[in-house]
Amino acid sequence: MSKLSASLTLNSLLLMALPLFGACTSASQIAQSSIEDITSHYGSDSFTLVATTPANFGLTAKSQYSPLAGQDCKTYSAGLGGEVTRRHQKTDQIDVKNIEQTARFDIPLSYSIAGCKMELTRVDMAIDGRYGTSSLDIGGDFGGITVKENTTNDGSSSLGDDHSEFRGLCTWMFQLSVERIEKDGISKILSCSAANSEWNVPSDYFERNKPGGTVQRSSIKNKEVKFTFRLARDEEPSMDNRWIKTTEGWKPCQETATSKRCQTPPVFKKFKMDGRECTVYPTCTE
Repeated sequence: MSKLSASLTLNSLLLMALPLFGACTSASQIAQSSIEDITSHYGSDSFTLVATTPANFGLTAKSQYSPLAGQDCKTYSAGLGGEVTRRHQKTDQIDVKNIEQTARFDIPLSYSIAGCKMELTRVDMAIDGRYGTSSLDIGGDFGGITVKENTTNDGSSSLGDDHSEFRGLCTWMFQLSVERIEKDGISKILSCSAANSEWNVPSDYFERNKPGGTVQRSSIKNKEVKFTFRLARDEEPSMDNRWIKTTEGWKPCQETATSKRCQTPPVFKKFKMDGRECTVYPTCTE
């Protein structure tokens, strides 16, 4: 056999073996993932999240788990080509329906996989709603619960006080759409703020906080934590000094060459809603 023939034969064998090497690597990773799936489990301690949404709204709760202090919990990521610190997420969901809904989710306080023990550090809450029939008539906002170890004077809350129920008051904030297909029509943004026990929020928008707060881990063990969202009765403009409220409703101001804000005296402009030309929101006509 010539050197050229031997070289071609060797190269051919190597090329044929490469897919096998890749298959072995993939099979090894699949086997490792399968073993980890079998050995992974949630801890026995948990709390019950009681989530309530208004009609035409849905909710997604994502429980976040991070390694306990002192554990590196490294694992290889084929996608990143190196080691990463393990994280885990548990997702629970309420689908959008045209009625108010309350769901109960069991949220474990710990999670273990392949010798790595993690603890619950946060539950992120995302609320999404519809305000019309178009696929564009949607909006969403967020809140959440941070879980901490027992410490003093850290601002965390224990169950049994006013913060055992977290309240989010959501408001549709209207504006004139700048989208080409709905230009000068009404679009809305959802804004949810933390509310007190009387369901009030600060009148100053910049003093409002997102719904949620911090709890101590021991205080929620085997307990219920309520997270309730409500929809405010009245809508608000999405920006200050763009609309003026009259006895008939809200009227949009005509912007000038130098400002989009209302002038003195204000000059109003028309807008579109449901295929009609309107002068006042939400009744359209005065």
